[in-house]
Amino acid sequence: MDEDVNKVTLEAYENGLEQYNSTDMSVAGGMKTWIDASLAILSPDARILEIGSAHGRDGFYMESKGFTVTITDAAHSFVKYLRTQRHEASMLNVVTDDLGGPYDMVFANAVLLHFTVEKTIHVLGKIKDSLKPGGIFSFSVKVGKGAKWTKVKLNHKRYYRYWEEQPLRQLLTDAGFEISYLKKGQTGVNNNGWLFVIA
Repeated sequence: MDEDVNKVTLEAYENGLEQYNSTDMSVAGGMKTWIDASLAILSPDARILEIGSAHGRDGFYMESKGFTVTITDAAHSFVKYLRTQRHEASMLNVVTDDLGGPYDMVFANAVLLHFTVEKTIHVLGKIKDSLKPGGIFSFSVKVGKGAKWTKVKLNHKRYYRYWEEQPLRQLLTDAGFEISYLKKGQTGVNNNGWLFVIA
């Protein structure tokens, strides 16, 4: 089940580059507040890994604040696109690949929401192992209950697992993380509710 979920969702991104790139490139609203709060914790020479960089909006924003970011994606189409934008980008599948490290921050905006609970637990363990002592994991997921497949935005089906605050807190605690920031908010580019987390 997990393998099929990951494979099908990744294929949607491989085939949906042009549609996805129509996304608003502004960093605003609760998303901006969360990213800025994450960066405020770090030293200027912090080592940052971004997982699921897509078209690079968030990585570019962090770089504009003076940080060096390792930009990655699991979709060949997005890595190729990022490289055409004169940006170094690497292939990285957080489920199957070694993450390297140690990092001061691992950043994953709208990535964990594509994993089942079991795969999320697996990924959290890998991320925790890749962090320096005191390092942070900043990520976002959609607010809601249960899971579903949707073709919204890409016209190719993607798996979404929704989260409510308390189950997410418990998941992170069980994975050995301490939560320093967890807020509900909007992305600034649509009306979906999100949970923005620093752990």
